[in-house]
Amino acid sequence: MNQRPVHSSTRAIIFDLDGLMVDSEPLAEWAWNQVLARYGHRLDSQTMLDVLGLRVVDSARLICQRFRLPISPRQAADERDLLFLKAVPDRLHPCPGLYPLLDELAERGLPLGVATSGHRRYVTLTLWTLAIESFFQAIATGDEVARGKPAPDIYLLAAARLGVPPACCLVLEDAPLGVAAARAAGMFCVAVPNPRIASRYFTEAHQVFPSLEEVRVALDDLLGGGGV
Repeated sequence: MNQRPVHSSTRAIIFDLDGLMVDSEPLAEWAWNQVLARYGHRLDSQTMLDVLGLRVVDSARLICQRFRLPISPRQAADERDLLFLKAVPDRLHPCPGLYPLLDELAERGLPLGVATSGHRRYVTLTLWTLAIESFFQAIATGDEVARGKPAPDIYLLAAARLGVPPACCLVLEDAPLGVAAARAAGMFCVAVPNPRIASRYFTEAHQVFPSLEEVRVALDDLLGGGGV
């Protein structure tokens, strides 16, 4: 764990979704491979890393360009979504430590938000599937902002909806693009690195933890002694 100064002015916590709260990357990879197989391709490990943290439309643009697909990014995204969303209720699972962390934060009375590259339909379905929608007072999705991560737009929108200044928000992220977005928004960022990404890529995070359970254990230190 990185030893950095704690953030003692936290008034709200904002969660990323994919790879942090929900183990969605294997399902996303499967869905993209189903699309690519129609055109004789398959995702390679570098492309999968490159799309982590991106909005679906941005991922589709990158994938269409890299594999020279004979369809538009919008068509590719729609094909992927058709498969992905249908599979969410049966194949999507929470990341270890999520429920205990949310319960602990609810007991502390901290307002919680979600800032995700995912679009609203997917986010609503996922929060419902995990039965965690009631924990969050604000949600900001990738289709609601002009620029996706690493731009700060999604995090700034989440903070505005929570009614909390960006400097008083603590962000939990799993991908370097998300860390960059949180930092650009002027927020304190804690990383729980995606297993696909080496920890050396998270030097911009204020602190790094190996799991959500480790974050829960360190809450007193992270929050400077408590909640609001």
